[in-house]
Amino acid sequence: MLGVYWGDPLLCERALAKRLAAFGPGERRVLWGDEPCLGPLVEELRSLDLFSAQRVIVVRRADPLKDEPVLVRTLGRGLPPGLGVFFLGQDLRGPLAGQAQEALGFPTPKGGELKALARILLEETGVHGPDHLVDLLVEACGGETLRLAQEVGKLAVWGGRRLSLDQAQRLLVFSQPLVYPYLDALGRGQTGPALNVLRELLRRGWSAPALFFMVVRHIRDLLMVLGARAGGRPAPGPDWLVRRRLDQAQRWGEARLVELLVLAQELDVKVKTGRLSAEAALQLLTLAWAPA
Repeated sequence: MLGVYWGDPLLCERALAKRLAAFGPGERRVLWGDEPCLGPLVEELRSLDLFSAQRVIVVRRADPLKDEPVLVRTLGRGLPPGLGVFFLGQDLRGPLAGQAQEALGFPTPKGGELKALARILLEETGVHGPDHLVDLLVEACGGETLRLAQEVGKLAVWGGRRLSLDQAQRLLVFSQPLVYPYLDALGRGQTGPALNVLRELLRRGWSAPALFFMVVRHIRDLLMVLGARAGGRPAPGPDWLVRRRLDQAQRWGEARLVELLVLAQELDVKVKTGRLSAEAALQLLTLAWAPA
């Protein structure tokens, strides 16, 4: 089997993993195409292994090899029985791909495709969470699929337990450079910066209903931290986050926060009855944080 995969690194790795699973146990060897490996690789392709029924050679960063005449000619003669060879790179279109039984290019997924990939990874790892977990993951990865897989792996430590929104936000959002500044700007009454960040969030594909829900949750969090302080109870969350929420909550006061929560409920009803779009409701709720 000769496979050549290029483009998005995570999708290439997933294609490779699928083929490797079909080979079963046997010798695995990894070479790097941007290091001196052409001679040893060609020798491997020409030789039989008397002690291993199945062998696999994986050549990563293989772009420098895609036009090598010696390699292309050797592959054109066929592979020894039981040998699988796989090349991965950024763009391997050309003579090398022309010899492959499977040659696939994977553009980096964006928008809805990236969200679909996030759902697949969550399902594969058994992670369950709030409805907006996919949006949180897409924002956290910054469009990089390998980072997306790392973030899902971070969530997988919960061992199949369902994540709450607070836990997901703490793990994925509050260390990120976009969503938290939006909520923070709202809490500080910085309406102009909040609207700028909101436009960027929507441009990146965040859904307005997901963001609306997060703003509502932020209002409730601020009310919760006020209630905890008044009752002499510890507020949930890390100390730095509790301090910041308390500062914002005291800036507005309980009465104003309750007004914002009532407004959010009214806007939500209008969205659900079709009298207002979710994006318009989100804009109005954002503007409502403006200082009087």
